[in-house]
Amino acid sequence: RRREKPSLFSTTAMGARFTALLLVGAASLMILASSMFGSSSSGAGRIVHVTEHGVAAARQQQLAATAASSRSRLTNLAEAAPGGGGAAAPPLATATASAASPERPAARGALDGSLEAALRVAVPGEAPGFVMASFANSALNDHLVNFVLCAVRARAPFVIGAVDQAAFTMLSARRDAPTYVTPMAKEGASLDGSNQHSSGSWKRFAGMRTGEVLRMVRLGYSVLHTDIDVVWLRSPEPYLMCSGEASRPGGEHGPGSRFECGPLLSADVAVSSDNMSPGRDTEGRASYSAGGTFNTGILFLRPTVKGRAFAEEWHANVVSPPPGSRYVSLTSDQQVFNHMMRKPRQWPGVDAPHGSAVMREAWDGGRVTLGSLPLALFLNGHGYFVQRADLRLKVSPFAVHATYSLDNHDGVAKRQRFREAALWAADPPPRPEARYLALNFSTPPLVQTKIDKYGRANAANIDVHSAALNAYVAELRDALALARALGRTLVLPRWTCWCDRMWSGSDDIFHFGCMYPGSQDGKFVPFACPMDHVLSPAAWAKAEVDYRDAAILDQPQLRASGAVVDVGLEPRPGWTRKAGSLPLGTSAAEARELLKPLAATPVLRLPHARGLLCSIDDAAAFNSLADRLLRIPTWCAKCFQPCSKELAGWLPAEEIRRGGGWDKMSYCMKVDVPPKFDAGGACSLNVQP
Repeated sequence: RRREKPSLFSTTAMGARFTALLLVGAASLMILASSMFGSSSSGAGRIVHVTEHGVAAARQQQLAATAASSRSRLTNLAEAAPGGGGAAAPPLATATASAASPERPAARGALDGSLEAALRVAVPGEAPGFVMASFANSALNDHLVNFVLCAVRARAPFVIGAVDQAAFTMLSARRDAPTYVTPMAKEGASLDGSNQHSSGSWKRFAGMRTGEVLRMVRLGYSVLHTDIDVVWLRSPEPYLMCSGEASRPGGEHGPGSRFECGPLLSADVAVSSDNMSPGRDTEGRASYSAGGTFNTGILFLRPTVKGRAFAEEWHANVVSPPPGSRYVSLTSDQQVFNHMMRKPRQWPGVDAPHGSAVMREAWDGGRVTLGSLPLALFLNGHGYFVQRADLRLKVSPFAVHATYSLDNHDGVAKRQRFREAALWAADPPPRPEARYLALNFSTPPLVQTKIDKYGRANAANIDVHSAALNAYVAELRDALALARALGRTLVLPRWTCWCDRMWSGSDDIFHFGCMYPGSQDGKFVPFACPMDHVLSPAAWAKAEVDYRDAAILDQPQLRASGAVVDVGLEPRPGWTRKAGSLPLGTSAAEARELLKPLAATPVLRLPHARGLLCSIDDAAAFNSLADRLLRIPTWCAKCFQPCSKELAGWLPAEEIRRGGGWDKMSYCMKVDVPPKFDAGGACSLNVQP
């Protein structure tokens, strides 16, 4: 299984079908470190415009409702961010407090760079309590701001360990971010940007953060270690501490509830999971969690005798493992954690009763009681962004962890996932003078023909998916060209995917209804594609091409009357000139002239872009750009039997050969780059008439 690439803010997403051989033999559990991702921005993300048209209308409406709910949680947060066009972020003292999360007043000058001062600000009072802890450097300032804004909105107490001085300076200038200077920042240590966990800077970071978590546990705090690429939607304190109204009879986590908090109180340590099925996790709990990778990106430690002892030894095994021990060859704190919790050369190596909230015999046969954090409440990236398991299971998660993001699996990819799910609060609101061209989603006719051929119940296959991707990028050619001709920012549609996608073709996705093995019980196909299933966010960022996601259309100024005008598209024969209408097969110059009366309209929205443009100005330059931006990311999968047999029901023999799957056990889908515009001005449509 291909590993996620390192970053400073996240642990691995290695979920499904993680076998004992893989874990014990290869120990391929990853956490993310290093500053290589930088703080460059490609502008805001892509728009999710939900339409009543298309094959996934009901699904899209569900997503829109959930996105609206998410946006309501993030109201005014962006305006509160420094540089966001509004007032400074409110101090913790002014945040409306819940019963479980009382107000935490803090004077701005209370932060002196020490951990103790940050903890006093985050958790005021005489005795230590619950606190979330995260660590990041200034290369991830945008993720730091998003984390802070969302955690404040969730009323969750937190501290952030600044890994460099610049991060501390930025955070301490705010009035909502209890922060302190970590040992790495004090020493001026720099991260070398290496993708390898064997790099010296990564090992140093892993040792530093386990040591800092240990310091907090020693001080008596119940510590929830969280990666910086986690968005907190609600405070998990009432559940983890089993306190307040939620823990009482009839409460959300009271006795007899689906996610009862009482049984978890016996856990000294509790950890999240990279498993792929929130539904099976809800039923099996510890027994299901034990069968996959423990993800220390969300890890809870209580200051019990056993909890402290584990934190001590975990840190020691990361920093200076005993010579000859099984920890010597490991390169990340997550690898060490997983090995410590399991008996050597056994699977799962821990006693995990079905339906139990805790696992027995963890860490050397029972030195600690290990709790399982419900996957439905602490969702990983696949469970939330792809499956939308929260909707299916009807739960309100505490957190969304941006694991299982694709492309380069870096800050750009994770930010994009959050933006398109309306979970990114760090962007300023749209500028009043900004102008957009939004491409709506509708099912391309060829794709609909294929859906009808197989029947909707059997349409989740590689033939439909391949045709859809080809059609999507072909339409995008004209939408992008027109947006550039009009001087507008492109708003990408929310496409429908008919097959899942992962980093590499390591599993037989065809055998499981085009869903990644382990997730198929969710029956989530078709689903609304994240951008990285269709395009490369990194390529768009590198090209510095600005674009947006449909969440921007729900900004108040873009919901006002007259802010959005739907552009009509009609066949040229019979077309008559009228406001807001274009003939199909137009040129960029003609379209620019016809839409000139709408120049002041904030958003022009196309119903589709099939056969829209015949020619454009400066075709050579645009063709070069499109060649970089409109390429479908690599899509490969293994076959359960020779691909020539397994895929024969969906693809012609020539297409199977083209994908390298003839009499072989793997297939890579081939999607052509859209037709180029003719540099001499001859008509070149993106679809055949």
